[in-house]
Amino acid sequence: MPSLLATVTSALSRQGVDLAGLGLAWARAAPAVAIVPAFGLRALPGPARAVLALALAATVFPALAPIAASGAPWPLLALGEAARGLPVAIAAAVPLWAATMAGGVFDALRGGAQGSTSAPTVEGGATAMGAPLSVLASAIFLATGGPARVALALAAPAQPLAGAEGARLLVLATTHDLTSGITLAIALAAPLLTASVVVEVAAALIARAASPAQLHQLLAPLRALAMLLVLALTLDRMAEVIAAAVARAPGGG
Repeated sequence: MPSLLATVTSALSRQGVDLAGLGLAWARAAPAVAIVPAFGLRALPGPARAVLALALAATVFPALAPIAASGAPWPLLALGEAARGLPVAIAAAVPLWAATMAGGVFDALRGGAQGSTSAPTVEGGATAMGAPLSVLASAIFLATGGPARVALALAAPAQPLAGAEGARLLVLATTHDLTSGITLAIALAAPLLTASVVVEVAAALIARAASPAQLHQLLAPLRALAMLLVLALTLDRMAEVIAAAVARAPGGG
């Protein structure tokens, strides 16, 4: 009697579904589902994220059929495809994480509580403003066709990863994406940093002209209010910058 797996494989093959190719596509798509905040992170249980990765893999697995037919051991092929999918996942995730970092900069500048906020769509704990900005960036990612761009990037022919040259290309792509994320976070936080310098200088001048003991209780909330005003004035520009970064990121830089 054939095993259950053999029966399922045979049935799928008769329907034109290459199970080995689908598995390799799942391995390539898994990093994106695992680290891109827009795909849910802790908001979805592990099995649900696995199914989501399978749905994403179903859109790209025909492009991996030649790899599945190469005759190499399937576990090694799966590891290679996961490595190929990692730069795409990092490129898609970096703009969303940069928005979270910009929110953390804002909370630090306004003198708010430094504790983290428990948000299922943000790993590692985000600040009070970092979590909403992460949700905003994820909404922009989903609304502007981010998943479709990720699928196209995953289906694109990948550079060979064999040997030292392949490892070097992988490291370079990952480093480029992470550096771009740091640059984006700084660009998003630049208006806030500039406003913080102006506010601190103004507060110092006011404190010098009057008794600090009388103004200390007043300057702290005014500083936070000024930072909130700057954030409100620049939020639309920040959203535009995030949207531009999201639009070009999933291609791997």
